[in-house]
Amino acid sequence: MRLSDLEVFGFKSFMQKVHIPFGSGITVVVGPNGCGKSNIVEAIRWVLGEQRASAVRSQRMEEVIFAGTRQRKQQGMAEVSVTIDNSAHDLPIEYSEVTITRRLFRSGDSDYLLNKVPCRLLDIQNLLMDTGLGPGAYSVMEQGMVDEIISEKTENRRRILEEAAGITKYKARRRSTWNKLESVNDDVLRIQDTLGELKRHVDYLGRQVGKARRYQKLKEERDEKEMSFGRYQLFHIIGELKPMKQEFTQLTRSWEGGLTVATAREAELEKRRLAVTEAERVRQEIGMAWTRCVEEVHERDGQLISARERREAREQFIERAATQLDDNLRGLTSSREQRSTTRRELETARTVLAGSEELLRERESVAVEAERAYERGRRQQEDARRQLREILDERENLSRTVARHLAEQEALSATVSRAASELAELRAQSRTGEARVQECERELEQLRCRVDGVGRDFDAARERKEEVQAKLDELGEEGTRLQRTVESDQARLHVLEKVRSGYEGYSSGVRSLLLDSPYKDLFEGVLGDLIEVEPGYFQAVETALGNSLEALVARRDEGVLDAIQHLEQNTGRAGVFPLQWQHPLEDRTVALPDIPGFRGPLAQHVRSNDVIAPLVDRLLHNTFLVDDIASAVELAGGEIRHARFVSPDGEGVDLECGWVSGGSRGLEDSSVLGRGRQIAEIRSRVAHGKARLTLVELASRSAASRRDILTRYTADLNALVDELVNQEREGSHNLQSAALEVQRSRERVDQVSEQHDEAQLGLEKLRDGASGTKRNLEAVEEQLTQLENRILEGEEALRLAARIRGEKQEALGGVRVESARAGEQAGSLQRDAERLQLIEKSHDDNINRLESEIEEASSDQRQLLESESQLTEEIRQLHLRQDELTERRDDRQREWQEELVRERELLGEIGKLQRELSAQKDRRHQLELRMTELEGESSRLRQRLLEEQGVDVESMGPVSEEGFDPEATERRLTELHDAIQRLGAVHVGVLEEYEEQKERYDFLIRQRDDLTAASEDLRKTLQLIDR
Repeated sequence: MRLSDLEVFGFKSFMQKVHIPFGSGITVVVGPNGCGKSNIVEAIRWVLGEQRASAVRSQRMEEVIFAGTRQRKQQGMAEVSVTIDNSAHDLPIEYSEVTITRRLFRSGDSDYLLNKVPCRLLDIQNLLMDTGLGPGAYSVMEQGMVDEIISEKTENRRRILEEAAGITKYKARRRSTWNKLESVNDDVLRIQDTLGELKRHVDYLGRQVGKARRYQKLKEERDEKEMSFGRYQLFHIIGELKPMKQEFTQLTRSWEGGLTVATAREAELEKRRLAVTEAERVRQEIGMAWTRCVEEVHERDGQLISARERREAREQFIERAATQLDDNLRGLTSSREQRSTTRRELETARTVLAGSEELLRERESVAVEAERAYERGRRQQEDARRQLREILDERENLSRTVARHLAEQEALSATVSRAASELAELRAQSRTGEARVQECERELEQLRCRVDGVGRDFDAARERKEEVQAKLDELGEEGTRLQRTVESDQARLHVLEKVRSGYEGYSSGVRSLLLDSPYKDLFEGVLGDLIEVEPGYFQAVETALGNSLEALVARRDEGVLDAIQHLEQNTGRAGVFPLQWQHPLEDRTVALPDIPGFRGPLAQHVRSNDVIAPLVDRLLHNTFLVDDIASAVELAGGEIRHARFVSPDGEGVDLECGWVSGGSRGLEDSSVLGRGRQIAEIRSRVAHGKARLTLVELASRSAASRRDILTRYTADLNALVDELVNQEREGSHNLQSAALEVQRSRERVDQVSEQHDEAQLGLEKLRDGASGTKRNLEAVEEQLTQLENRILEGEEALRLAARIRGEKQEALGGVRVESARAGEQAGSLQRDAERLQLIEKSHDDNINRLESEIEEASSDQRQLLESESQLTEEIRQLHLRQDELTERRDDRQREWQEELVRERELLGEIGKLQRELSAQKDRRHQLELRMTELEGESSRLRQRLLEEQGVDVESMGPVSEEGFDPEATERRLTELHDAIQRLGAVHVGVLEEYEEQKERYDFLIRQRDDLTAASEDLRKTLQLIDR
């Protein structure tokens, strides 16, 4: 056995399909770095079933698919095929050449093929076991595998040596057998738990059987009493409804007549209301005209009063204007005299003012010259003081500079000493940091190796957990599907059994005798329910037996006639076969010629018990089954007389009676004969489904337990991985911190060394600068002394100039006062002249205005006298119009009151009619409510009895009053209800549930025994393997 060919497509760097033949003697793949050697080895391992993504240098298995480049798009699938030469038949397969193919899609789906036939990964693993091939076998050597073999890890050497020795297959079988044994033991434990719980439930159901039978007996009696009492109540209600309906009809007719009269009266009332409205409208119009006339009289009175007041105001205004005119004439004369005197005084004041201004100009020129001399001395003194301040500032700056230089010299000396000591300390810290960096690198490498090992364990555990979860999901889906199937079958079974127990599909006479009559214990049942027909022959048997299928089978003939008479009283028909009348048949089997499609007697496809077997034989005597009735029809009119032929489709020919039947029918399962077979099949399906559901539940619990264990294991591994990753992160952080500290120490050494050199150079420069500053300070002190002497001389000259300036300013002030006083007097006289001129003009304007207003007021006075005369005449005419409208308004008021009285009388008549109609309507409403209540009660009674009892009591007629006591029946119903209530909650289907649970219990017992036997067989197999 050797590797002969390898085909790679879309796997890692192999974008296109590559075919690599392996001739004899090829044992190794060589080539430069990056040419794909490892990809070929990984392709072989991958196609042989490698499941670990890390084994093919990937994080996820989908990463082995070609990812694409800038010029080539990515692939959606990776496929590897390896062909093995099996001419020596080392592989347990009959082919001389075996091709193994593996495909992986980006969606995560994968396929395995063996000689281009789809298979499972397990099939490939079993095929390659103990052959040296496989994902971890010694026949494929990749990078690091030789080191793994010769390493100190004994487990790696053990795995490869066991593969070479050929015992891996037996270990795998032993491990598989052991897992099966554990699974079987777990299933036995689960079944034991289920059996204990189920045993308690079966015992409980057994105690409930008696209670359920008592409930059924009471319920049957209650149903019978309720039906009788319901019939009595229904016809009692019908009798009560009849007179109510007659009274309701009479009231309806009377109400309709009264409604017609009331409608006519209401129409007349509307006419009266229109007349009242019209009278009201005329009355209101006249009243509005009267109101407008009164308002117009008031308006004219107001106008007359206003005209009189305005005339009187004009007379008063003329008197006031004449008085004001006289006052203005006297004021005008006085103003003219005062203005002449003021003009003469103004001329004298202007002459005095001109002399004062000439003297003022002379004194101002002398004062200006003295001011200029003072300002020159002051500016010279300020310049000297400013120079003094500058020299003082310069001396202060030089003093501070000298002090600063001394302080800086001391500071730089201290800095030089401190930098030298710090430089020695930093060099020692740098050496310590470098040693710490090396130690952190060693610890970090150890942590990374440990993280890789724990990560591989975590991946393996997670894959195992995913497999168990997938199996658990499959079991859950299967359990859900089985649960739905079982529930559906149980619902169908319940419906079919209810239909069969209610004898649906049979005539009303059959149902009456078997359900409600006192003769139901007389009959074995209906013939159609007492026989079993093989599938496919239901329609043939129905055609052969006809109405006999619905006939009742009685054990004896006593009571049969009484049962028939009971049907006559209760409207129904039924046929009865008393078994005492069925005698053995004489051997009169018809000899038949060769008929095409002949299958034999129909009775051989019908099964029944020994009690009714003679009856079935008699009914199917000389009834034969054929493929079709065409051949049987040809026998009509021949020598054969006593024979019937039926086909599986339900077509038939009776040669004795001379009839042919055929046509289309419904499905077999919907027939009366198909119910029994359906019920049996569904019961079987329900039992097997429950058993399978129990096994699935046990397997689910076992898988869930294994999943929980793996979950806890993966959680522990995950926590360990997180802890190691945190430690690795912390180690990496410590390494970075140490390296950064070393780098900072080196940078600090350079920085401190540079600072030391700079401080030394600055110290020398400061010493040179301090000597020059001292020389400049001495020169400034000498300049300061000279300037202070010059300032003292300038202050003495400035005091003399100030005294002279004061004297000149004082003389100038006196002249200015005299000049100002003369100017003020001239200005005052000029203003008085202008004011008197304005007063004179104002008097002229007022005189003209008053003369014009007096003339205008006299004209208005004449017009107002004429308006007063006209308004007096209009008021007299309006009073006459008001009297006329008052008389007309009173007439319309009387007419409106008369119409209103007639309207009230008509309203009283209509109110009386409406009260009568309302009383009739209330009575009709009461009757209608009572009738509706009774009809609703009767409808509910019919519906309840129809739903609960399945009968139409109205069609059964009233209950015979002879022998029927409604009060006793009602008391008995109450007693039955109380008895049923005292029973409490009763499970009606407890008998069937008891049988089902008992059957399930027996089935689980058998399953436990089978699992125990399987466990013993597995233990024996383990013992054989261990040998």
